[in-house]
Amino acid sequence: MRIIFCNITYLRYYDGRVVGELNPEKGGRWVHENKDAHEKWNFLNMDGKCYGYVQVKSEQMHIEKLDKVYGQQDEADDITVVWCASNEEKRTVVIGWYEHATVYRYIKDMPITPVTGIERCYWFSTNAENAYLLPEKDRVLEIGRASKTGTGTGFGQQNYWFAESQYAKENIIPAVFEFIEKNRDKRINTLNDVFEQPDELKPINDEELGYIEELGDEGNDIEYLPYAYRIYANEPSADNAYAVGATLRNLFQYERAIPWFEKTLEMDPEDWETAGLLSYIYTQCGKYEKTIQMAEKLLTFGRASEPDARDEIYCMIADAHFFDGNIEEAISWQDRILKESKNKELVEYTKEIQKKWKNKL
Repeated sequence: MRIIFCNITYLRYYDGRVVGELNPEKGGRWVHENKDAHEKWNFLNMDGKCYGYVQVKSEQMHIEKLDKVYGQQDEADDITVVWCASNEEKRTVVIGWYEHATVYRYIKDMPITPVTGIERCYWFSTNAENAYLLPEKDRVLEIGRASKTGTGTGFGQQNYWFAESQYAKENIIPAVFEFIEKNRDKRINTLNDVFEQPDELKPINDEELGYIEELGDEGNDIEYLPYAYRIYANEPSADNAYAVGATLRNLFQYERAIPWFEKTLEMDPEDWETAGLLSYIYTQCGKYEKTIQMAEKLLTFGRASEPDARDEIYCMIADAHFFDGNIEEAISWQDRILKESKNKELVEYTKEIQKKWKNKL
């Protein structure tokens, strides 16, 4: 029975929302000073996965405490992660959990591209279907604090706790798993079926058209997505394919967005914006060869003669080669930047990055 408890700041949704949701006061000095929390993304469904963060004071998560078998390993699989937070009554309660999660010894960085603009790092990952976030009214199971209830009865000075004590094994862990079994059907986080194309693709009527216009003003992509599918099905066009892809992109469903942007380019091969966007999405999804192919295609467009556009494409290709492990090829594209770019800031930045990359050869 492998389980870890994590203490994070208290929020409602953990899907990226903070402003206008709750003021995240609990969770450490950084959270208090910035009125933000990195764990706000812990239950965001990103391409069918959830990535969890907890503030850790050391450079590594000692996963060998989960089981000695992980003593020489960098990750542990099939772990239950119990997420806890201190509510307004200052009670540390279970707000949700991951099942069948992977726990990493060293923190992971998510690729950062202009597609997301999200700088994220994480200690845990699981399939979105294995993530359970409870509504506030059901966050009732309290987890103790060792400073108040005694050693081995709850969280100590760290924000994570392996519950290794005999007391935890005999009392807390059984109570948590019983709680989990009773509350599986109450989760509020977004699952994959929300993003599926609907079976019914009938034309949009006038009443729905007015509603769709209102959704566009509000930016409600979840509600708009089924209509976007129907609009395209009844009027296939580059613009309507792009609308489906862009909606999925806004919902962090990059893998699902790819075929729709590819469809857009099939219908409009000279669409510069979509080609550039697709290049970044390929990188976001780790499809580096496709990034390079698309970026090299961009170099054949007329706009590639513009200095800023050319610089961006060179950077895109260099990064893709680096992420794909082809460091020498990546450096060769950096050399083009150093030779051709008129952007002094980019040149200086490239010089610094190139030094780091050469040290990896």
